[in-house]
Amino acid sequence: MSGTEFLKSILIPVDRSASSLMAEDMAAKIAKKTGAKVTVLHVILRGFSYVQSETTYTVPEKISDEILGSLEQEAEKIVSNARDLFGEEKVLVDTEILREDDAADTILKYSEEDFDLIIMGAHGENEKDPYALGSVTKRVTAHAKCPVLITKKASSLSKMLVGVDGSRNSTKALEYAVKLAEKMGSEITMLNVQEHRLHKASPEVAEELGDKIFSKASDAIGKQKLKIEKRLEIGVTSDKIFEVAEKGNYDLIVLGSRGLGTVKRFLLGSISDDVSHKAKCSVLIVPQTRTQMDQV
Repeated sequence: MSGTEFLKSILIPVDRSASSLMAEDMAAKIAKKTGAKVTVLHVILRGFSYVQSETTYTVPEKISDEILGSLEQEAEKIVSNARDLFGEEKVLVDTEILREDDAADTILKYSEEDFDLIIMGAHGENEKDPYALGSVTKRVTAHAKCPVLITKKASSLSKMLVGVDGSRNSTKALEYAVKLAEKMGSEITMLNVQEHRLHKASPEVAEELGDKIFSKASDAIGKQKLKIEKRLEIGVTSDKIFEVAEKGNYDLIVLGSRGLGTVKRFLLGSISDDVSHKAKCSVLIVPQTRTQMDQV
């Protein structure tokens, strides 16, 4: 599959944060390998309050013309710097500045135009934790219709950890990861986590179930030139994903947003949320398709 078939357009919401700069760097690396076009989006918040530098401006109904003018200048600088970065990397780029009341809603609506991937920092310029998700990123990840890559560290994506559980959506996440890995030259590890109770009751059954899940996942992606390892772990799913990713120095965790099947115990929304918050490496969340949602 060619880069244009797999990944044609990437949306990058930006602000002045270091997290946003990491997202731009990540997007440039992916766009160069896939041939995707990048759109840089900055949202100027019009209503009620806005934080600039160390000063918080609070206005009863709307921000003043003076403050708005300052924000406009800052916005132009932000998108100009991003445009220069992608230009230096010879990546096709468009820029957009929107003036709205809610950043997350604006990003979500804009992303519906025809984007294959959203890449954004884990948190905004006024949120301090370098790894935990900020409010805007959390809402975008929860509601976006396309995959969302949350950047937490600058990396070349050489090692990917993909959660698999036998569900259609985890298979979709694996298929997406394989396509991205093919372009980025990455190694992939498929991780399945079995519960303590099942393993304690019958280790053989737990291992057999894990083998069946790996076999199903391998059949779905077919023969690959990529290096793909299989890893079975026992324990609490989100904790194990986080632990394996950190100890193995993985660059990216790839998860489906919700696991399906008769036992809804792996890759549920709470699991992907938990991993997205805890992980110190970047996280890619692949959402359900509309067909899958209708079948739940």
